[in-house]
Parts: sequence; C-alpha cells; structure tokens
Amino acid sequence: MRIAFCLAVWFGLAIVMSGNGTDPFSNIPPEQREPISKRLGAYVEANKARKWDKLYDVVSDTGRGGASRQTFVAAMNSSHGSDFAQMPDLLEFRSDRTEKNDDGFDIYGCGKARREGMMFNGIAVMHTVFEHNEWFFTGWSFTGFPNEPCSALSNPKWQPFSRLKWNRPMDEIANFKSQSMPFHVDAPR
Repeated sequence: MRIAFCLAVWFGLAIVMSGNGTDPFSNIPPEQREPISKRLGAYVEANKARKWDKLYDVVSDTGRGGASRQTFVAAMNSSHGSDFAQMPDLLEFRSDRTEKNDDGFDIYGCGKARREGMMFNGIAVMHTVFEHNEWFFTGWSFTGFPNEPCSALSNPKWQPFSRLKWNRPMDEIANFKSQSMPFHVDAPR
C-alpha cells in the first residue's frame, strides 16, 4: 500500500511538472535533459531581465551571426526598447514537447511576451543546438499570429502549422547589421 501511494505521488508530480503529462525533453538523451532544462531557464531569465550580456552566453553561433558581445548587446538594446520595440521580450516559457529539427531541436511550449506594454500569450518555439559541448539557443518565436492558444498543446497530436528554419542569425542581429551597413551608391561609369 505504501509503495502504491509513493508511486501515485510521484506520478502526480510528473504530470504537474510538464504541461501534457510527459517529459517535455523526452526526445533529448536522458543524460542531457537536466542540462538543457537549466540552460533553457538561463535563456528565459536573461531575456526576461534584458540581460543581453548574459543572453549572449547562451545563444548559438548561428544565432549570434558572428556578432561580437558588444555588437550583440547593442543589437538587442536597439530591438527591445520600452517605447518602441521591433521585437517582443520573452517573459516566460513553459516547455511542453521537443522535436528534432535540422541541426538541433525545437522546443514547443507556452510563451508569454511583452512588446511596447502589450502582453502576448500563446504557443512559442525555441531552437536549441548542442555545440561546444553545451546547449545553446538560436532564437524563439510564437508559432503563429494571432497567437495560437496554449490550450492547443493539450492535444498530443498538435503540430505547428509550419516549421521554422533556424539557419540564420536572430532577427535582432540581422536587422541591426542591415541598419549598420553604410549606404553605398555605385559611381557613374
């Protein structure tokens, strides 16, 4: 009886800890599940607190797009203003499932973000890769606009409308680099 009670408690906790009753990192090798969970927490916290210098440390080489730490911080500051923002600030992310995608994994879950004082909630995705013997993130996005409600994740057969490609720098970096390029006009011939 005592064993049955302990198993019931453990099973109940497992359901509470993940959105759909399964391990959101079940597609990740077991020995890597705790490390990816910790890195995900660091990624979300750095976004939420706007600690761009710390975010740089958990963004993948592809996501950085070759930007130095100084350029990365400037790009993030430029895109994430409080009065005018090109990009939303990620505030929360509760992982639900992970799927293989190209060079890494897409982690789907319920996200919460703010842009210019407006709050957004819905299904979000972030891409993670294993490089330099650690997990890094290439970026995040809501899966659709208008935002798809998180309740859709309760369906185990839920699939995103389309899969994002993560083979380029984060939008903040790409936009900043294009704004920073000097205007060039060819001389008349």
